[in-house]
Amino acid sequence: MRVAIIGAGWAGAACAWQLHQYGHQVTVFDSSRIAGGRARRAQAAWGTVDNGQHLLLGAYHSTLGLMQQLGLPLEQCFYRLDLDFYSLDERFRFRYWPLPAPWHQLGVLLGGRGVSWGQRLGLLRLLHYLKKQHWQPPIGQTVAQLLQATQQSPQIIARLWQPLCIAALNTPIDVACAGIFAAVLRDSLGQGRDSTQMLIPLKDMSTLWVERALAPVSCQLGTTVQRIEYLNDYRHHYRHPTATSKAHQETLRLHTSHGTTAEFDACVIATQIPSALRLLQPLAQQPTQKQLLQDLGAIEFNPIATLYLQPDEPWAHPRPMHMLFDDPHSLEAGQWLFNHAALPHSFARPTLSVVISDAQRLKGKDKKAISQAIIKQIKTQLPAHQPPLPPLRDSLLITEQRATFLATPHIKRPKATSPWPNVYFAADWVQSDYPAVLEAAVRSGQHTAQLLHQALGPAT
Repeated sequence: MRVAIIGAGWAGAACAWQLHQYGHQVTVFDSSRIAGGRARRAQAAWGTVDNGQHLLLGAYHSTLGLMQQLGLPLEQCFYRLDLDFYSLDERFRFRYWPLPAPWHQLGVLLGGRGVSWGQRLGLLRLLHYLKKQHWQPPIGQTVAQLLQATQQSPQIIARLWQPLCIAALNTPIDVACAGIFAAVLRDSLGQGRDSTQMLIPLKDMSTLWVERALAPVSCQLGTTVQRIEYLNDYRHHYRHPTATSKAHQETLRLHTSHGTTAEFDACVIATQIPSALRLLQPLAQQPTQKQLLQDLGAIEFNPIATLYLQPDEPWAHPRPMHMLFDDPHSLEAGQWLFNHAALPHSFARPTLSVVISDAQRLKGKDKKAISQAIIKQIKTQLPAHQPPLPPLRDSLLITEQRATFLATPHIKRPKATSPWPNVYFAADWVQSDYPAVLEAAVRSGQHTAQLLHQALGPAT
């Protein structure tokens, strides 16, 4: 069967690879000339960086499994380190020890810094509470309410839970969904050592696996799909598909920005939400279709920014990753600092990258002022006995305005099967218990491929 996938991000690439494995004829379209979506290669004046600094977890089983299927050696793709949130000023540390579960949790009690024994026990109390609740807190509860209910101290909230929630959900704790946060904790802190390990990519995010996955399929990069149409009128006989029902033979025609058209048996929309709305609004005739578009349009976004700094020489600090304490009342907004000089064989060596999640407060601010403030933040928090920051000769601030959706308790995310015949969704915004992280995108792409294969039947 002929399947079009609109979007060459992580969800679209995972879907394309899986459908190709099933034997379907796949064509991928993307308006960008570089595959990877919001996690793709970018170009700085001094060389290659990413569209944003990313960090994966050992719990990302679907992503890592897909990379292994593609024959990629994980040990050459990632720098792997045990969970260790260590502040640059060395006053706070939350870590797991490199021991088999459950002994790895001794690191929380004996290897931490900057929190009292009572606060450390309170941290474990939260994990124990969620485990007893099968990792399902009350529906509608926010992360702030969950932390209050489990008596987390203000200090541990400020030092750990809030930065962790911002990093995982890109959503402030007072509006973040406790259920989504619990799902992240379930698959990371709630599991063994391997799941909690942090994986820093050593290759750019397009090379990491996406380009390999798209290699066997027809991939039309730099091509925008402007319109989708049906070759006949489906409205009087269309029945919403299920996982076991067969799809109606409704042929779709896609019109591209190059003035070309192509016909397909099915289409997967794996774009950001605004592009999905643009494609679907002309096709919305039935109440269920209009309601879905209304729900999609109500989803709010939150930006993430990454400041890249290019030093004159590699920074001699041996640690590849640090926490930064940000100031919500100034432009000193950095939260995580990555030193690529400390990452063996990193594609970005010796670049430094600073992640600013929940970056809405930077909107409209001068980029030079932001860079100067964050450089000052790093120098202020760097202890005197550590190697000083080298002279910096260039910088680049990349802001992804729609990096993630706000993971609020009452968000309405659509299913992979849409109310349009033979149109499917694959994206991190598709219904899931995960937030808008890379693993959610890969899982969605694989799941949609399975549903579509079941609906279309064997490839011919």
